[in-house]
Amino acid sequence: MAQAQHETSLKPDRLLHPAVLFPNISAGAVNGILIVIFQSAYAALIFSGELSPFIARGIGFMLFGAFAMGIIVGLTSSFFCTVTAPQDAPTAILALAAAGICANLAVSGTPEAAFITTIAVIALTALTTGLVLLAIGTFQLGNLIRFIPYPVIGGFLAGTGWILFSGAIRIMSGYKLSLVNLPFIFQESILYKWFPGVAFAVILYVVLRKVRVFWIMPAMILGATAIFYLILYFLNVDTLSASKLGWLLPRFQEGLSWQPLSPAAYQDVQWSWVFQETGNMVTVVLISVISLLLNASGLELIARREIDLNQELRAAGAANLVSGLGGSSAGYMSLSLSALGYRIGASNRLAVFTSAGICGLTLFFGPGISAYFPKFLLGGLLFYLGLSFIMDWLYYSWFKLPKGEYFLVLLIVITIGFMGLLQGIALGLMIAGLLFVINYSRINIIKHTLSGSTFQSNVDRAAPIQRFLREKGGQLLVLKLQGYIFFGTANSLLDEMRQHARQAQDPPIRYVLMDFRLVNGLDSSALNSFAKLKILQEAYGIIFILTGLSKDIQRQFSTIQLIGDGGGFHHFQDLDHGMEWCENQILAETSAFGEQLASPETIEFLSDLLQQTNLDPAAKIEQPDRDFSRRILKYIERQHFTAGDYLIRKGQSEKLMYIIVSGQVTAQLEDNGKLIRLRRMGAGTVVGELGIYLGMPATASVVANQDCEVLCMPMAQLRKMELEAPALAADFHKLIARILGERLVNSNKIMQALLR
Repeated sequence: MAQAQHETSLKPDRLLHPAVLFPNISAGAVNGILIVIFQSAYAALIFSGELSPFIARGIGFMLFGAFAMGIIVGLTSSFFCTVTAPQDAPTAILALAAAGICANLAVSGTPEAAFITTIAVIALTALTTGLVLLAIGTFQLGNLIRFIPYPVIGGFLAGTGWILFSGAIRIMSGYKLSLVNLPFIFQESILYKWFPGVAFAVILYVVLRKVRVFWIMPAMILGATAIFYLILYFLNVDTLSASKLGWLLPRFQEGLSWQPLSPAAYQDVQWSWVFQETGNMVTVVLISVISLLLNASGLELIARREIDLNQELRAAGAANLVSGLGGSSAGYMSLSLSALGYRIGASNRLAVFTSAGICGLTLFFGPGISAYFPKFLLGGLLFYLGLSFIMDWLYYSWFKLPKGEYFLVLLIVITIGFMGLLQGIALGLMIAGLLFVINYSRINIIKHTLSGSTFQSNVDRAAPIQRFLREKGGQLLVLKLQGYIFFGTANSLLDEMRQHARQAQDPPIRYVLMDFRLVNGLDSSALNSFAKLKILQEAYGIIFILTGLSKDIQRQFSTIQLIGDGGGFHHFQDLDHGMEWCENQILAETSAFGEQLASPETIEFLSDLLQQTNLDPAAKIEQPDRDFSRRILKYIERQHFTAGDYLIRKGQSEKLMYIIVSGQVTAQLEDNGKLIRLRRMGAGTVVGELGIYLGMPATASVVANQDCEVLCMPMAQLRKMELEAPALAADFHKLIARILGERLVNSNKIMQALLR
């Protein structure tokens, strides 16, 4: 079958073409008949027991809701094939509310008061549902569905299946499904009333899973109805007798009637009974929101087009308001009927209006039609829906869900069966929340655990200094944190810190740097764990450095005096500056690197630099290498820069390479007044080499942080040296390669540490 076209792709002169008209009318007619049957079944579920004398009026209320919702959503939906009517899940819950209201009849009240009160509960629930849907759609909150735990939704659907399952048995047998009533339900005189419906539901379920053709369900419903009347014919039983025997719905002399409650009727509403059903009413509202969003998401996958969830919420909200004013039940988009109409070939809104029109015609002009629906057929359809939910969420989910989530679904279903739908959902949400806390606390909030041996700051230092920092790197522990930190994960972090502090290692950990750049929040209960870090600080002499703190986290840490005045912790704007501070602390304790490369004599400086960058640091530099230092003076120039001077500006075309003799410089990006530090360089390092070797303009600026002495090699001088003294130029390139190689070694070590 060709896929249905989008309605906007049809030209006006094609809308009445038989190839377009017939599929739309067919889809609408099939859906309309199914809606009438289902609404009759839903009414039979709600208006049963003591309310059964009012089933004709109940069917009228339900059909009015289907008619009104179909027209309103057909005009306002974002999808041309959206079928909306009172649905099974709200009906199942409202049936519980109706049963609760009827239970009060034993104490006080009359059947008429119970009926009017039931209609008041149904109407008030629909009105509340409409207001909530309108509010959610108006405030663009359609994505709320993403915050409902999946097992809770599965448990709710399976529990709804059980309610439909037991409700179907009650409709067909007249007995509530319970352990006490099982002997009565299996009596021979009762068995024949409900067993055909169960058999029909099982056959329907099996066939629809095997054969996915749009006309199968309508054909089986018509076939079952035909077989029923053939049996009546051969048994010589007329419809009146069949109705008395309980095989058909009661024959209503007055036919269907839709009469919304008048203001005077509200005087008979038992409002105390209404308030007792508040829990069920709230459940209907929640279920309607969740189900609508789930159904719309499913229809998107079937039709392969986006649906405006917020528009669907607003459309369904308006429809529920009108439906509630007319005394009908809450409703929303039907995924099965919408998909059915789409697959039959509906291509414009005519299909939706046709199905709504059939509901209206049945309500206003065909009042006796419901009396010819076999009761086993209505119960069987409800049983089929319940069986579908139970099979999907109690059988097939065993193979799809993790076992922990599956048992949560099972627990919710058991709770719903013994205690009620609202209690089951509440228990499911509480357990899901608890499981989330437990599982989330197992997530390691430490993205990387590094040490100073493998991770260093973006500060280029002379080769011996870099090697020294790697040797002493065991004193520095770096923890890069991530995610949201709450009491569970914070306690795990504290335990890990205790283990590091108590480990006997040489050298012992003296600095712990925690980077919060990837932390998106901190729970107030987690502050207690961070406050306990002060105990570790005092007991083991560990210095804690906090970096990348957001303003909110800074404020939270300030409240426990972890940072700020009186706090014993240091904090820096980012990890790089924190690492630099720690490295400077380690170097400050070792005088051997104070001024090692800051010789005032250029020749001595270059000779030392050659020695320090040699691949074998223990090897001695021979006299020809010292001659190299003297000979190169012809091509380089010693310059002085004061703090704040630019050595290189971004975009500069002049090619200059500097070797830092003393002081520090910073390579940085300048963007609209914002400075981004790329790398800081000290004595014995090189800057500007990319411009020399790649011949490209400067990609960043280089600024002196303090008074600096540098050796400057212009590109012109380098080219001159290559022509006049090729061997000297080769030695110079080798020197630069060694300096850059040391930088590359450090970068590779950092990369390897981050990839572990």
